[in-house]
Amino acid sequence: MALVSTIELIIAIIAAAFCGALALPFALVQGFQASNRARAYARVLGTGQDREFVLARFFRNGFIVLRPFAQLLLQLAYLRTKCESCVKALGLRGFVASVSTVCESLIVTLVIVVVSISLLTGSFIIALIVAGLALVFVFGKVQKQLGQREERLVGQIPDALRSLGICFNSGYSLQQALEQTALDTPDPLGPELKQVCFDVNAGRSIEEALSALEDRTKATDLRFVIVALEIQHKTGGSLQDLLEDATDAVLASAELRRQLAVQTAQARLSAKVVTVLPLVLVAALSVSMDGYLQTFFSSPEGLAILVLALGMEALGVLLIRKILGIDLG
Repeated sequence: MALVSTIELIIAIIAAAFCGALALPFALVQGFQASNRARAYARVLGTGQDREFVLARFFRNGFIVLRPFAQLLLQLAYLRTKCESCVKALGLRGFVASVSTVCESLIVTLVIVVVSISLLTGSFIIALIVAGLALVFVFGKVQKQLGQREERLVGQIPDALRSLGICFNSGYSLQQALEQTALDTPDPLGPELKQVCFDVNAGRSIEEALSALEDRTKATDLRFVIVALEIQHKTGGSLQDLLEDATDAVLASAELRRQLAVQTAQARLSAKVVTVLPLVLVAALSVSMDGYLQTFFSSPEGLAILVLALGMEALGVLLIRKILGIDLG
């Protein structure tokens, strides 16, 4: 009976830790959506257009007191990359933020989570684990959102190329073809093409506007479009064959990406398990067995073993990411 009770307790702790890790990101997502709905509602009514929303100020201004510490943390390339991804994701939702303010916001949020979980469970270790899981969940959601947007954008490239080809065959100039294609293409590629037209109308050259397009989207398949348009702008010749070849290349690249996603699905699941499972087990054992991890924090040998375990955990994650990091660019 004692064994059954212990197993039930461990299962309950794992479920509680998992729910705690999901609670904060879910609340943040709901807050983003509520803020966007309120802002859209205010614009429709014609009132409150300049209203400062809490989340908007939160991400735009950050916390000046934490700025030196945030700048120090941002020296880590991994953290800076993740914060830059968060800035892009927030921009898609209509929020203005910088890498520094995102980092400061994450610090404050994690401190709140750690303090809250510590008070609820009485265990600082569990609080750290829940905060770590929440951070991993947030970064994962951000990366998934940006990945989905890039997939949609890449999927629209063949249709955009066909539209450009039709426009050129109809006698349109490059700028006219871009404007017409931008009108015919939905989000997310359509607004990007409209920005190219706006840049050209504002005085930038075609090459500069197209280079800015590549920098904004980071979609390697757009290079086909950019090279084709630059050639047409410089030579003025027919691009029908070139656009057809570019369309075939984009379609082949998309098919290869789909095949790789299927082939690496199991390995990506293994990477998630390697990252999360040890943390969940440590949280469960520390609650079910009082003082179980005390040795690790009270002796040099325990600290050395703990550091070694964390290092091996990080090394395993990095190795799996390296194996899966296939670059098609």
